[in-house]
Amino acid sequence: MRAVTSSQGSVFVGDHDEPAGTGELITVTSAGICGSDLHLIASGLSGVILGHEFGGFTTDGTLVAVRPTGECGLCPQCTSGFPHMCHQAAASLHGTSINGGLAEFVRVEPSRLVPVPAGTDPATVGLIEPLAVVVHGIYRVPLISGMSALVVGSGSIGLLTAAVLADKGINVDIVCRHPHQFEAAEKLRVNAVSKHATNYDVSFDAVCTQESLDMCFNATRPRGSVVEYGMIWSSIQLKNQMMLKEISLVPSMFYSHNHEQNDFEDAVDMLVRHPELTTTLITHRFSLEESVHAFAVANDRQAGAIKVHIFTNL
Repeated sequence: MRAVTSSQGSVFVGDHDEPAGTGELITVTSAGICGSDLHLIASGLSGVILGHEFGGFTTDGTLVAVRPTGECGLCPQCTSGFPHMCHQAAASLHGTSINGGLAEFVRVEPSRLVPVPAGTDPATVGLIEPLAVVVHGIYRVPLISGMSALVVGSGSIGLLTAAVLADKGINVDIVCRHPHQFEAAEKLRVNAVSKHATNYDVSFDAVCTQESLDMCFNATRPRGSVVEYGMIWSSIQLKNQMMLKEISLVPSMFYSHNHEQNDFEDAVDMLVRHPELTTTLITHRFSLEESVHAFAVANDRQAGAIKVHIFTNL
């Protein structure tokens, strides 16, 4: 089968053995490129098939999204309902620790499969993982319809955050810089601004830099909350403004599931109810054989890409 790997900072498409062993064999339909992929590739990631944002069909024809994180099921984190904090969550992550979905086929442990309703466009499944990231972050803070929120960063995570907040009745502004970001926000019916207001109940940092974090602290009301998504790739400083306003800084990592709530299932529901998310955010589509070019586009700030997806059947 054909699959995508990286070595010494470069991406390659090559022939690989079809996956053997245990787990459900998934015929991949689509996979997204994440900003974390770009960072890890630049840092020298190698020895694994890439891709943690993906889905496809099981052998019986069921369309599924794939939760790429693993879990042991036995540790205190797993038994307390926080399996995303398990030591196995990242240690068995598709696309970084074990083979991922930028391939024609991949083996997936059945508990990681999330069914997608019949009739859903198979192109949507690669967007469910980043949407689950967003859902998890939003659940990290108490929100009530009518509250105000700011989203800093208008890439895929930021735009998805704004869309989910609006769906929950939150009055949301999203800071945009480029014309294609303003256009995407308009299509998602969320309020795009070039300069934020102040006294938001909560702010979401979807960039994770010193500048974006400071912007969130500036914009958030005293005793409000700032949600920090994902990984911070360079050092940041916490400043006295945060302390003087008693702002709660809330980290959000991966996605979780327990008997009461499942971030992936909520993401599927959101995407099925809002097909405009797919048509708006997936701005660039490539075949598996075009993956080298696809990664170059995803890494080019001038390309106007929001989400780059790779499809096995193009």
